Amino acid sequence: MQIKDWPDVPFWEELARANPACTFYHTPLWHDIVIKAYKDYSIGTRGFIFDNGGRAAFPFIQTKKGRPLLGKSRLKSSVFGGYGGIIADTSVGAAQQQEVYDFLVKQRASISIDTNPFSKTAVKLPEGFICKEDFTQALTLTKDEQALYQKLNRGGKSNLNQAKKHGITVRLARTDADVHAYYALYRDTLRRWGDGALFEYPESLFFTIFAHAGNAIKIWLAEKEGVIVAGVIIFYWNRIATYWHGASHQDYFQCYPNNMLHMEIIRDAAAAGFHFYDFGPSGGQEGVVRFKKSFGAQELPFVSAHRKFR
Repeated sequence: MQIKDWPDVPFWEELARANPACTFYHTPLWHDIVIKAYKDYSIGTRGFIFDNGGRAAFPFIQTKKGRPLLGKSRLKSSVFGGYGGIIADTSVGAAQQQEVYDFLVKQRASISIDTNPFSKTAVKLPEGFICKEDFTQALTLTKDEQALYQKLNRGGKSNLNQAKKHGITVRLARTDADVHAYYALYRDTLRRWGDGALFEYPESLFFTIFAHAGNAIKIWLAEKEGVIVAGVIIFYWNRIATYWHGASHQDYFQCYPNNMLHMEIIRDAAAAGFHFYDFGPSGGQEGVVRFKKSFGAQELPFVSAHRKFR
């Protein structure tokens, strides 16, 4: 097995495009956006070429640089609630992926991995990883809009009708002012969460996304009478549209803007030929799980794993 400490971008991106299970979290573009917003982060992706000609990459963000003799690095695959793990061509099976994990555990690094719920290749993590089971919720899409509507449960249909009655409309962010308005919603959401907020993103991250992501990331906004009252950020890659981030104003909860937002995004993704709408993990919040289930989303398991370097 040949190791590439820094695979060239075409090598990495070709693998990410060819593998239908890959999400935007696995792409060079997402990692580039992250390091633009966080100057103390760097890309730690490894590439692998196997004896049978198969190729693979393991995307990583390095969050702490190692120091000679004294320090160690921290590798995360992926960051900010995303999925990680190996991306590979079809000739790479479980045996080759096991070789990759065996290589990784020999590195002087603490490693965190959230496995990919859309991957069909089951690989047993080496000893030393502490694993926690989790799940995302994903909706299988169809271009038949009536079929999508029928997947809503009774409460979901009622809430969507309420959003229509309250005049909620949905559009894409078009200007820097829209991004700033979205960030203001996020700040309001953080105040509402209080100590429950585990992490705070800087405004620069959202502007970096808006400026550099092109059609791979869209910021969707819900309005009432011209006022932006909610928004979400969606990643698009291969056949999967993925919810990454959302914010809303508490004063407009009774207008159900998030129901309208998600339904419009689902319709748009289905019409564009995406196969799945991934609502993302819910962090154990039962109310959030029920909200996603109201659209007909099904649970897909994955594993959050961590191995501390000693």
